[in-house]
Amino acid sequence: MNELTDKIYYADKNILNIIESDFELIDQKNWYRLYKNKIDSSYWRLDEWDKYQEQFFVKLESTEKWSEFNDKTLRIELLKKSRGLSNEKCIWKDCEKNALNKIVYCENHAYNEMGIRK
Repeated sequence: MNELTDKIYYADKNILNIIESDFELIDQKNWYRLYKNKIDSSYWRLDEWDKYQEQFFVKLESTEKWSEFNDKTLRIELLKKSRGLSNEKCIWKDCEKNALNKIVYCENHAYNEMGIRK
């Protein structure tokens, strides 16, 4: 069993294989799929596949209103973690945060203003 220790992942081939082997599909709603981990009974949400969108696999705190869970903060943190920070400052007006590696924006402006997901 590949143990998923983070709360959010990009749904790459490796993660999709883990879902297929270690998770059970419970429900589908509003462009999401709800999965239950067969080992620890945790619940996770997978975005429906869309060729124009990045697909995320997110651990849920509960199944109550699972399709409405706001994972935006987790997505921004994942963007920051996956890209890393540079020593340059974000070029957004009045922003003092460091920019992400290889782009000129911090994680918040990259995600919220520029639509960068990965």
